[in-house]
Amino acid sequence: MRTTHTVLTLLVTIAGFLSGHGQVQKEGLIFHYSVMDALRNGVYKGDITVKTLKSKGDFGIGTYNFLDGEMIVLDGIFYRIPSTGKVTKAETEREVPFTCLAVFSSDQEYEISGIKTIEALQNEVQKRLPSSNKPYALRIECSFDSILVGGAEKVQEKDTTGLAELMKTRPLYKKEHISGTMVGFYTPPSFSAIDLSPFHFHFISADKTFGGHLISGVLSAAKIKISIDEKSGYEIMLPKNSTTFDKPWPQQHARSSY
Repeated sequence: MRTTHTVLTLLVTIAGFLSGHGQVQKEGLIFHYSVMDALRNGVYKGDITVKTLKSKGDFGIGTYNFLDGEMIVLDGIFYRIPSTGKVTKAETEREVPFTCLAVFSSDQEYEISGIKTIEALQNEVQKRLPSSNKPYALRIECSFDSILVGGAEKVQEKDTTGLAELMKTRPLYKKEHISGTMVGFYTPPSFSAIDLSPFHFHFISADKTFGGHLISGVLSAAKIKISIDEKSGYEIMLPKNSTTFDKPWPQQHARSSY
């Protein structure tokens, strides 16, 4: 046992030495707490806090327990957009039923212009991805002539209405002539039970007063800066004590949007 401990210690030391000299690179993972199929089936309660999630990434999206607001994580700050549409900073003890996080480190950056719709922008991004079968974190700095984002409204604790049904009456927020950041991910079709595929974006304004789930918009003529962070896979953590998560789900097939 003593010998094994010595060998493990040596390996860790060597790995640390090589990493410090640029010879070993740790591949980044996208961290998921729960999966999109859980939300699709009404699992709106988790047992992980914002405080714990801060160690999992500085960039990402998600929601809060019982859908009490949309989540946007940018530059390490966890924002919350409740049903009023007012952007606030999330309390560290607030719990989360679903989130997708990453430590963002751009692998490639480029600027484009002449794109007017979200669909055209997504098509342009997808053409530049090295692989359509790997996940990516995407940060896009852009301006909109007009934009429509969606919020989330708090439900009763025992409400397990499917997400698609709830989204029919979700709060919507519109804005004109606004700049900000699209925070999101590309998820390969083979992982569409984990998250929306191919893209899932939230938007937050540059002054951090407006945001939500990106639904539609007309982009301005200004240049769009796109930063792509290729990831090697996923780390997935599931709720520990959730009867709604543990029971059989009526919807077992992933959907492409909500």
